[in-house]
Formats: sequence, C-alpha cells, structure tokens
Amino acid sequence: MRDYIVNEARSRLSYRSFTSLRQLVRNWRARKTFAKLHLLDDHHLKDIGLTRENLRLLNALPLSVDPVWEADRLRLISSRKK
Repeated sequence: MRDYIVNEARSRLSYRSFTSLRQLVRNWRARKTFAKLHLLDDHHLKDIGLTRENLRLLNALPLSVDPVWEADRLRLISSRKK
C-alpha cells in the first residue's frame, strides 16, 4: 500500500508541473492574440469593452496570469463604472 501511495504522489507531482507548463504556454498564446488587438481602432475596442490602456495592462501581466480572464475582469469593472 505504501508503494502505491508513493507512486501516486510522484505521478501527480510530475503531472502538476506539466499542467503548469501547459498553462504558461496557453497564456503566452493568448497574449499573442491580444497583441493583435492593438491593430484595431478605438471604436472597435470600445465595442468589445476594452481600451488601449487595458491592452497595455494585459500585455504587462506575468505569464502566470491568464490574460483572457483578466480582460473579462477589466470589462466587468468598466461596465460597473457606467
């Protein structure tokens, strides 16, 4: 039984580190997509609920933060101000 528990713990630790790496890659790809939003004019950005300042903030986030989730949070905050 002890061997089983040790094996499970080792496999979960290695899987978790792989999951973290996968999340970093996903965040990096999302950041590349958000970089393309700089090509839109201010009117189009306003339609999707973002500003140029929001884009700068999203681009400055560390890779450990999901930019899609953060963009949704910023849109929610700006909609509450109105």
